[in-house]
Amino acid sequence: MKTIIDSNTGKVLYTTTIEIELQENQIEIDDLITDNFIKPYWNFETLSFYEVATPQEINDVRIPQALEIDLFYTNLISELLRKHIEKLSIDLIPIPQAAIDERDRLKAECNQKILDLGITNFSYRQQNIKL
Repeated sequence: MKTIIDSNTGKVLYTTTIEIELQENQIEIDDLITDNFIKPYWNFETLSFYEVATPQEINDVRIPQALEIDLFYTNLISELLRKHIEKLSIDLIPIPQAAIDERDRLKAECNQKILDLGITNFSYRQQNIKL
């Protein structure tokens, strides 16, 4: 028996005993969900099923984790662009497209990690001056 999971959200889609062709956004887990879908999400880090987070859990645990992820990626992006911005402001040398593409990739990766935590409202960013 296999459990089919949405690879973007971790949401349990269904269980099956037959071989199927997975869609692009699906993965299969060789672990069967139990408890009649009481825990309808898959945690990719702990490799276990869990319940939907309560608003209090999001505020107490996940927002600090999201801030940590945001700060990490902000530092990566800042370091990536630092010299390019200096060259642009002093010598008027444009920022290379490869650096812009890498910045966009890092932003998308950051946002996806935060979405994977179950946070869909990014308003917490406005309250942190380091971001």
